[in-house]
Amino acid sequence: MKNRSTYVLLLLVALLVSCNKKLDLSPENNLVESELLEDRNTTERLIAGGFYTQYLIERDALPIADLSTGNLYLVTNTYYNGTVDPTSPVLARIWTEHYKVINIANVVINNLPKYAKFEETVQRQFIAEAKFLRAYSYFRLALLFADGWYGANGSSKLAVPLRLDAFSRSDESQYIPRSTNQQVFDRVIQDLEEAIPDLPLSYPTATQVDVKLRSRAVQSVAKALLTRIYLYQHRDVDVVKMADAVLSDASYNLANSPDLVFPNNSSVIAAPANIPFNKEIIYGFPVSWNTALSSNTANNFQYAVDPTFVKTYTEHDIRRSTMLQTLAPTQTIPEGEIRSNKYTSPNMYDNMVVIRLAEVVLNKAEALTNIEGVNQAAIDLLNSIHQRAFSAVNKPAPYTISSFASKQQFLEVLWRERNWELAFEGHDRFDRMRTGRAINPVIPANRYAFPIPQAEISISNGFLKQNPDY
Repeated sequence: MKNRSTYVLLLLVALLVSCNKKLDLSPENNLVESELLEDRNTTERLIAGGFYTQYLIERDALPIADLSTGNLYLVTNTYYNGTVDPTSPVLARIWTEHYKVINIANVVINNLPKYAKFEETVQRQFIAEAKFLRAYSYFRLALLFADGWYGANGSSKLAVPLRLDAFSRSDESQYIPRSTNQQVFDRVIQDLEEAIPDLPLSYPTATQVDVKLRSRAVQSVAKALLTRIYLYQHRDVDVVKMADAVLSDASYNLANSPDLVFPNNSSVIAAPANIPFNKEIIYGFPVSWNTALSSNTANNFQYAVDPTFVKTYTEHDIRRSTMLQTLAPTQTIPEGEIRSNKYTSPNMYDNMVVIRLAEVVLNKAEALTNIEGVNQAAIDLLNSIHQRAFSAVNKPAPYTISSFASKQQFLEVLWRERNWELAFEGHDRFDRMRTGRAINPVIPANRYAFPIPQAEISISNGFLKQNPDY
């Protein structure tokens, strides 16, 4: 009997939902592995299933970073107070869906050369895309579930199981222990570095709205992600090298103002033509991650911006004055809820942003400072982000070397700018962890790593070890 693995079922969801904003790929029927991988179209649709599943995970994962630090709030916010339960359905989804993506990637990486009957150059591209998917999933899993990845002595602590072969059956022989942080981060970096030469520079068939260019992996997407990972690993020289490569790619450029990156789509309520990706966006998905950050009352205002965080911006900062709005007062919230304009379409037609050029600029500025101390190149990069956040009549004086008494003072200003610029995009919790700052004043340090989902512990009969203090 032929082996029909469960990953093939993911082909049935290779569409980016039903809003007519797709990865330009359609679903396929259920095929056995050898039939699936011999054909270019069905292989591409399998990879599309990986990108689609990654999108589904990001809708759950991205808000966690800002909910953890108080940029966003919930009435009951377990991410902020450190009381996330091992039975959390959100964490369980994030874990299992990432491993679905990893399984798709492993199938392609390990088996495509054996079955494929199409051009080797295309095979190499598909394997490179699969390596990107696997690297991204392991990186995200490590940030959330690895014990002490951010610490000076964290390399030998436990991260997540590093599975590099496709999961073919459910029995005890398939259980593998958690790998160390060093092993997982090394594999993430290896996968991305190996993928880059075989990824396309761009997609020549991309439409005018760049859906393929920005929602699938091309070389600059992998390089931009590496700037983040190298920064987290304190490989500052490598950050600068990769950032320079991304910044020289004409496919991307900084917008003149941050509000141009996130247009207000609150009036887009019927299926529109695709909303274009701004050229600052390096990687994202053509559907927003959370209508609850919009003015759609049907979502019961699940997430809202914390007023205390809003007050950290200066008065004329566009990221406050234009990109944050206070809704009409209600009986339960007399002062009105504060909402971000980053995601405003009631029917989720916004573009979900995962990586954009502003982050790469800030990554390079921080790495240069770590290497050289306060320097003009880093200050120029900081100014390029800070200055554009103000209209011509309200621009503050640019930063200069004399603005900073020490390297630490410059870094603190840079981190503050990073928090303002990248708010609600999935960074703040991890930026604080990697730089040795408290996530917030409440959460205990022994709860910085989330618990391994209890279902995974139970299924393995305890073979998979839980994080300490859970």
